[in-house]
Amino acid sequence: MQSCEISSDGTDDPLLRGPRTPRQPRIVVIGAGLAGLAATKVLLKRGFTDVTVLEALDHIGGRVQSVTHGEAALELGATWIHGANGNPVYHLAADNGLLERKDGEASVGRLSQYSKNGVAFYQTDVGKRVPKHLVEEFSDLYNEVESCESSSPNMDEVSLSEFGEWTEIPGAHYVIPGGFTKIVEVLAQDIPSNTVCLSKPVRCIHWNYSAQNHDLIARNNDINRDKNHNRNDHGRRDPPMLASPICVECEDEEWITADHVIVTVSLGWLKNNHEAMFSPSLPEDKVLAIEKLGISTTDKIFLEYAEPFWSSECNSFQFVWEDEAQLAHMTYPEELWYKKISSFDVLYPPERYGYMLSGWICGQEALFMERCDDETVAEACTELLRHFTGNPDIPKPRRILRSSWGSNPYFQGSYSYTRVGSSGGDYERLAMPLPYANRTKAPPLQVLFAGEATHRKYYSTTHGALLSGQREATRLVEMYQDRHRADTARPKNNM
Repeated sequence: MQSCEISSDGTDDPLLRGPRTPRQPRIVVIGAGLAGLAATKVLLKRGFTDVTVLEALDHIGGRVQSVTHGEAALELGATWIHGANGNPVYHLAADNGLLERKDGEASVGRLSQYSKNGVAFYQTDVGKRVPKHLVEEFSDLYNEVESCESSSPNMDEVSLSEFGEWTEIPGAHYVIPGGFTKIVEVLAQDIPSNTVCLSKPVRCIHWNYSAQNHDLIARNNDINRDKNHNRNDHGRRDPPMLASPICVECEDEEWITADHVIVTVSLGWLKNNHEAMFSPSLPEDKVLAIEKLGISTTDKIFLEYAEPFWSSECNSFQFVWEDEAQLAHMTYPEELWYKKISSFDVLYPPERYGYMLSGWICGQEALFMERCDDETVAEACTELLRHFTGNPDIPKPRRILRSSWGSNPYFQGSYSYTRVGSSGGDYERLAMPLPYANRTKAPPLQVLFAGEATHRKYYSTTHGALLSGQREATRLVEMYQDRHRADTARPKNNM
């Protein structure tokens, strides 16, 4: 997917033509993650043909990133389908045979990657193993409120009063043997390649732009004649039309006019860039929602070994620090970032993954980790494992692979959470399209918002992202259906 010429303005769909809509509405989707792809898929299926997707990265998928490892896939981003009963991502995977490997093995719960066989080794920082009865006493509570699950720096930042906002879908948690990127491929398979523009970051969305901007936009389009998207299938460049209320300014100086823009960028990007990205500025209540909601960084660290140093009964190492000196501080000093690694899981089965451990780290310490080179991280993890197991002979891994969502300029975090001071209503405020209804006579639904951080019940999940994209596309579908019904019901003048 490299080019994205705009398709013809003509249409045979009566839904999208009529006296109030003499041409196909031009829709720009910003971001080709699950939300953006889901929105685009709905729009194309419902007859919208003038749709363009602008993706800042050189690949689609957003926060889905699968890395091939032999016959297996290592997930640097989204890993699990959280629940099966009514989960659209689960049904997408099941309907397309993604939950089975070529050898017929099915993904059952987490068995395809994290084994339920064996036991977890809870080890203290002095090399002692915590007795099983003590582990069981606290494990249920820990599994409910683990900070890495909330992508928060620590549990003190998670709103206790709003903790129940997030809704869990019943059923097992599944992994996709071929990699979560297979879901991305399924969503993209019916989207024409010339619909998606890769390596196309957006600088600013000029919504409700006035006539005084018209000359500036026209001059920029003259400069970018060869790559301009405001053209029809015959190659003739159309000047930006004042009837289009939006102009998307790209980093490469190109300007693209639109009737509607669906913004699917991450909450982290919005927190740091909303002032520059929107002209005019976002309404105060939407800005406040962006500021109040939380997003932090959760990273993974994969360590590969030539041979296992753990016993066959061990399925994970869980680290329990006895040193209370740092407990009064919210964040470890940068040089002690490794103390935030909560555990290392043994990837299962070894026939597929080899001898591989997967660790988790979140918060500011994850950002500290991202600043280190691979050698430094490998050494720190090795010392950590030696320290907790009491085995000084554990070798350094022969390979290390890790994520870096916090320092990625287009994400600046992993996924959202309800921070102290925020509420579920902030997710809904973030999702409200602009301009607000009943406050202006300007064209409606100019700027729409999708992404996991815009779903009140399913924030932080892939199904929340997918559903949010479908939701915003459906808003546009329903608006044009209403317009068509109104136009066809209007009495005609008899001449």
